[in-house]
Amino acid sequence: MEPFKNMINEKVVSQTAKAIARNYPDFNHKKFLKDIASELAPLELKERVILVAMRLKENLPADQKKSLKILEGAIQQNDKDTIGLSGFSVWPLTEYVARFGLDEFDLSMDVLKEMTKVFTGEWAVRAFFLADEKRTLKFFKKWVKDDNVHVRRLVSEGSRPLLPWGQKLPSFVKDPSITWDLLEVLKHDDEEYVRKSVANHLNDHSKNHPDMVVKKLLEWQKENAEDKNLNWIIRHASRTLIKKGHPQAFKLHGVESGKVKVISQKILTKKVDLGKILKVEVEFQNLGAKKLKVILDHEVHLLKANNKHNIKCFKGKSVELLPKEKKKVEFNIPLKPVTTRTYYSGQHFWNIKVNGISEDKLSFTLKV
Repeated sequence: MEPFKNMINEKVVSQTAKAIARNYPDFNHKKFLKDIASELAPLELKERVILVAMRLKENLPADQKKSLKILEGAIQQNDKDTIGLSGFSVWPLTEYVARFGLDEFDLSMDVLKEMTKVFTGEWAVRAFFLADEKRTLKFFKKWVKDDNVHVRRLVSEGSRPLLPWGQKLPSFVKDPSITWDLLEVLKHDDEEYVRKSVANHLNDHSKNHPDMVVKKLLEWQKENAEDKNLNWIIRHASRTLIKKGHPQAFKLHGVESGKVKVISQKILTKKVDLGKILKVEVEFQNLGAKKLKVILDHEVHLLKANNKHNIKCFKGKSVELLPKEKKKVEFNIPLKPVTTRTYYSGQHFWNIKVNGISEDKLSFTLKV
């Protein structure tokens, strides 16, 4: 898989120059593209975005109103537009708006609205929240019912308190209720793309305000028990709560009180090479007199460089047990190399987690 950073490359920057020139004939192509390949080469994705944004600042008019309208005209206008920009090539343009558009606040917000239709403005809009939260929220309250799905998604995604790759929004981290009204509208959106953002938004809040999020989700579930789309949001929004074993969160997944006994848990592959599969097995029983839903997750205790272990919880599955029924389930847990984690050879541990309760850990050996 090609690195993400290559989404911003020499060809993309050259296309950016062409797109800008159609509304700004005096644009200095030569200066804008000078040494661009060599300057991009050592940089990661966000650094490349910033580099291109700074190049734009050097080569666009000093009048920000003119520059913002030039950039808006550089994005793809329709499906037949082969010059205009879309996708990752628009990111440097949104970065420009975030860095240099605050003095033209309303115009910049309108430009971001158009840009987000061809590439998300979720990162750029956060600069406007940090500069003037109330003013930005006024735009979001208008956009929450916009005809364009990407604009509606921006309302949820752009106001996420802990957006990946984005600046943290401290007041939203502190008080989730600031965006409740927006989410109340978007939870019934026709597009899964938007509903998924609502779920991720709430999942962010669950990390700092678990009880508040559970209360809100239980209210939604009670009011709309038969709404399949809303129930999907509720389950997805509570995934971190489930991993952490929040007792009330299990109600959101239809897990009622009951007794589950783990009869046995086994590691079937005592020695595993990195990149291979850890195979495990668990047998459990419903001790109650009612049908019981059980949520099974896994905890892998990964060896660190200091010989201590870091617990990583992996999502498992949900199963149902009839009264007194026993069930044996086998799981395959991939131990694949990933850029966000370093594996070390040695003794690791695994255990099953049943309805939020962790069983005793068992050991296995990982070879890197």
